[in-house]
Amino acid sequence: HPHPPRPRRHLCPRDGAPLGTRADGGRDPYLELRIAPGVEVERLVGQGSMGRVYRARQAGLERAVAVKILRREHVRNPTFVARFLREGRVAAGLAHPNLVVVHAAGELDGDGEPYLVMEFLDGLSLRSALVANDGGLPLLRALHVVLQVCAAIGEAHAHGVVHRDLKPENVMLVPTSGDVDFVKVLDFGVARVGEADSSLATHAGAVLGTATYACPESARGEPVGYTGDVYSIATMLFECCAGRPPFIGNGPVDVLIAHATAPVPDVRSLPHGANIPAPIARTIHRGLAKNPKDRPENARELGQALLRAAVESGLDLGRSLPRPDAETSPLRLPSTTAVVGSGVTRSVPAAGSSRGAS
Repeated sequence: HPHPPRPRRHLCPRDGAPLGTRADGGRDPYLELRIAPGVEVERLVGQGSMGRVYRARQAGLERAVAVKILRREHVRNPTFVARFLREGRVAAGLAHPNLVVVHAAGELDGDGEPYLVMEFLDGLSLRSALVANDGGLPLLRALHVVLQVCAAIGEAHAHGVVHRDLKPENVMLVPTSGDVDFVKVLDFGVARVGEADSSLATHAGAVLGTATYACPESARGEPVGYTGDVYSIATMLFECCAGRPPFIGNGPVDVLIAHATAPVPDVRSLPHGANIPAPIARTIHRGLAKNPKDRPENARELGQALLRAAVESGLDLGRSLPRPDAETSPLRLPSTTAVVGSGVTRSVPAAGSSRGAS
């Protein structure tokens, strides 16, 4: 049989985690599993509450791919299954260099766990980069990363897709031959597709999103549109510049209340953000407006506003970057510096990662 079933006896019936036995010495039952034509699992590279991510080899093309498998205990939960399948479906319908590529989807023989086959990203998350740099990034590096996020999400917005869970854990920085911080945006599991989308994932979005980066309308349980993603991107840029998010609290509820009601702090009022140029600070503040109508309308507009602010601030332009509209000639910004050390959030010790699913 080309896809032999997994031995269920090696998985915990409570949480689906691999179990060791005297016979196999604790071997992960997914290893060496053939999950699709020519795709063989090699090693675990990350895991989280939703799933496990493995590096695999695709024969014929002779390339590394990432295989994301939904945890076994979630297989009978329609909400988790819907979110998992939505991630693959939405990502597969978008094409942009800064968006993760999904190659295939299916179900494993045996217990029927859904899986996604994606491009393998050998890098680290923006969260890891922040941790490695005492919570923040130099301004030029932060702009370089966030402008790419704006380009990627701007493409999603152009196709009617709202991400709704943008956060540093969902932004991967992948070194390439010409860019040590090439961005890949991940996880469209709670995305909204079109104005008429009334799926279960739409209603679950405010719950499944992360409080630190939630827009005020999400905190109030209201529908989230393109400007909600704009708010999340502005929150990430604020954190990169100030070394901490704009709103913190003793728990998620406190943070959500602050998003909805507390005045937006000036990034320059914090020690790490004291030297941020005023045009950049004003653009961040606009992206964090309580009223969605006061923010840039979509991620492309936010990116364009940041580019204008960079020029107004007299920043030295030195290297080609993709424009937020991903259509016309590139703007030139300074080179960035590679981060040294730090692993991927919740990953096991291994070289490279395609992110531990959350």
